[in-house]
Amino acid sequence: MKLILPTITLALSALTSAQYDIESKSFRLVLSSKDTKVNGQTLSACHTGAAIESLCLSGTPSTSKPDPIAAATFRFNTSSNAETPADGGVPGILTYKLNATPPIPSSLQFFYDPTTNFALPLLFPGQGADTQTLAFDKKNLLNVQGYVDYKTSPPTAGNTTAYYRWYACSTYFSGYQYVNLVWALGDAKPETPGCAKVNVKRVFI
Repeated sequence: MKLILPTITLALSALTSAQYDIESKSFRLVLSSKDTKVNGQTLSACHTGAAIESLCLSGTPSTSKPDPIAAATFRFNTSSNAETPADGGVPGILTYKLNATPPIPSSLQFFYDPTTNFALPLLFPGQGADTQTLAFDKKNLLNVQGYVDYKTSPPTAGNTTAYYRWYACSTYFSGYQYVNLVWALGDAKPETPGCAKVNVKRVFI
């Protein structure tokens, strides 16, 4: 039995990798916001655990990052079997190579704490069932797509819609405090005071 679970995990990871087999060129992620302290900031990969990184604001100081750091380099993997894209863009996964020897390929997941109303995007090694599907629209804006309308009762399935519920918030995870990119769960603003609404744009390098 001890051999079965790792085998299943590896199989799922391999399947996910095979699904998203087209890798984009390198890019940065740049924020736009009405908040002048946030507008124009890039996103960096900030250490939050063993080979785990959060998407922190490069130039914003925090307890765990008092000084500015370099912007991270990302790529976006899509599938050669993707259907005709929705208005929000072709679905795929955000990837990053952690600076190590050798570099560690990582992908984005959402961490959910049931006691708050936002998810924390985190970069974990590899790809798997928990890897978050994302998309970039025609303006290169990062979004999450869904096809269920939860504002009706009962909820109804329909056309795919792109959502842009990104915020910059002060966060605490695993002993680390940063100003990170977060994803609001639903229409409401994250409950943490001082969060700024942002759009996240892909800028190729």
